[in-house]
Amino acid sequence: MTPVGRVLRRLKIDELPQLWNVARGKMSLVGPRPCLPMQTQLIEERRRRGVYEVRPGITGRGQTGGLDMSTPVELAVEDAIWSARPNLRDYVWLILITIFGKGRGDAIRT
Repeated sequence: MTPVGRVLRRLKIDELPQLWNVARGKMSLVGPRPCLPMQTQLIEERRRRGVYEVRPGITGRGQTGGLDMSTPVELAVEDAIWSARPNLRDYVWLILITIFGKGRGDAIRT
């Protein structure tokens, strides 16, 4: 990681494009975090569990629970729990715990 990238990551400036997608209605603040097309196991696990019925989000249960994309089955289970019954209380709670230190990303240390 470059020094500039480290600063962008630490300040979460790298999330600005996703905030733009939230404003456009393409994403939500809370929901299953988008994955890469090459993460086929995660895609299949999410598809099997109906996760794609909700909009993707910037943060979610998996990220605040310490999971990342390297644990696809566990992440898909957490995503499925959210997508089966999203609610305002959990939505606000997940945003708050993300802001105050949870949801640090996919095992990338800055």
